[in-house]
Amino acid sequence: MNNPRALKIVIALLAVALCTSLGFLARALLTNFTWKLQVDSLAGYEGSTRATHDFQSGKVRLFVISGRRPDDEFSGTNDGPFQVWFPQYFSEIPTFRYAAETMVAAYNNRMRYMHEHPERYPVSTNTATGKVTP
Repeated sequence: MNNPRALKIVIALLAVALCTSLGFLARALLTNFTWKLQVDSLAGYEGSTRATHDFQSGKVRLFVISGRRPDDEFSGTNDGPFQVWFPQYFSEIPTFRYAAETMVAAYNNRMRYMHEHPERYPVSTNTATGKVTP
């Protein structure tokens, strides 16, 4: 079979274009993976830490995402012993939704766990008397 030279050049260019596009795809997938990993870590940490602070200060609440909110807002309802709150949330940016969902899930899981095991998480109180003790 005799292939003309132009056909070989076109095939070579298409092979190079395919390899280049696969390289860009691999880079985009890696960037997306690392971005989600970073957001999962930070939002999970924020939710867990915030739940711990709230629980130890006597606030027993859960978050539910609902609508755009510039600040946390009480919904006026309860879910058993928990108050239901709406977290700060900006719906226009898809990455904020992912971060908010991750933070809410971590917060709610941690708050439920601490409510079930209050002996592991003592409530901190301010016992300062104004005296400095050695």
